[in-house]
Amino acid sequence: MLQGNSIGADARSVAEAVSSRSMPAREVIEQHLAHIDRANPRLNAIVTVAAESARQAADEIDARLARGESVGALAGVPFTVKDLIATAGVRTTAGSTALADNVPRVDAPAVARMRAEGAILIGKTNTPEFGASGLTHNDLFGYTLNPLSPDGIDRSPGGSSGGEASAIASGMSVVGLGTDFGGSVRWPAHCTGLCSVRPTGGRISPDGQYPGVMFDERVLTNAATMHGSVQTIGPMARNLDDLTSMLRVLSSPEYRWADPAGVRLDELDVRWAAGEGTVPVSAEIVAAVTESAERLAPSVNSMQPYSGAALRQANDLFTRMRAAETQTDILQYGPATGFGENIREVLAAVRPTPRTDAEALWAERSVLRHELLSTMGDVLILPVASILAPPIGETRFDVDGTVLSWSEALASSRAISILGVPSVVVPVATSASGLPIGVQIVARPWQEHNALAVAALCMRKPPH
Repeated sequence: MLQGNSIGADARSVAEAVSSRSMPAREVIEQHLAHIDRANPRLNAIVTVAAESARQAADEIDARLARGESVGALAGVPFTVKDLIATAGVRTTAGSTALADNVPRVDAPAVARMRAEGAILIGKTNTPEFGASGLTHNDLFGYTLNPLSPDGIDRSPGGSSGGEASAIASGMSVVGLGTDFGGSVRWPAHCTGLCSVRPTGGRISPDGQYPGVMFDERVLTNAATMHGSVQTIGPMARNLDDLTSMLRVLSSPEYRWADPAGVRLDELDVRWAAGEGTVPVSAEIVAAVTESAERLAPSVNSMQPYSGAALRQANDLFTRMRAAETQTDILQYGPATGFGENIREVLAAVRPTPRTDAEALWAERSVLRHELLSTMGDVLILPVASILAPPIGETRFDVDGTVLSWSEALASSRAISILGVPSVVVPVATSASGLPIGVQIVARPWQEHNALAVAALCMRKPPH
């Protein structure tokens, strides 16, 4: 039970307290709104607070319970949504001045599924413009800070779901929805000590993400683009149970859900890698991956180093495919000169590509994906990124004498994105400076249950 305070509680506890009427949903929301008032001025994680609509939704849940009606599995749970994802009646800017006053009329399907289970939208969270950076800041709202600063240094929560990570890690929301293109729910989870999942493409409806195809007041995915084919919506939470519950709620009904509790770990063949093979990784992060593999080894059928070639080639393919995009979905909102620096750089990197060459890139992806699936076993463990949560304002990072950009530092995440396999991130260790270290636990397509089961063994247990 919540003992009168819902801040920091998990989703299951909140939903049980609300459903049993031991704590009204309205009280849960008021406590979280008060916490936002205290914490958000410093963190700048939530850019639009949906206070009145959240109160109204809470009152409706309390009224239904008073009438003896059933409520959903997430009844009264406050959640936030990355500002790239459409929310009916709540401003959605994608971090761009071009959409500063945009208020969608239709929820993204993922948002609608959360609301249908009784979760209450409490705010929208900061993102780099159109999610085009691994560091969360934009011209519209500025920088978002990581709530964790054990060494007294203001740090980034990563990106592009950095506002979402900061909101959840600081207790302003219980769970939330981010998006993942090249690591955008995985890297922020690593930076803030959260759990997240990049699902198999299609498990969660990708519609509702900006930029996209505008039709009938909806934002539809443009499947002809790399962005539309690779980016997913993914849940984020403070613990693995909440993450699993969210993924179950969000999963499209046409895809069978398998319970992680039913996984036979002793039948799994697991591989591990110290990185994707072309970019250096911090020694502390490599040690965390290695130790995770060693702890897991007695519980699984086999544990071996990954020896395939697909990871080494995948990050470069991600870069080449990205440069082949025309970015017409972004340009529908205005000329290049009207966007911030990150988007201007994305547009400047576009290289006119003959259709035959573009199709050859997709063919190369198919080959690499087949190679990965033939060599990864059932589960693959590897770093999320090459670095820990970086100080605010830093954009170049030294790893063993090699200076990396943020995109190079995310090579391990980008490789998994382009290869189209699901990945769960959980915190497994703490650095010497007190920062969290997460690892990716990658599974075969549609087998998120295997990754979640392995993650439960790998996850760092909080101190008692």
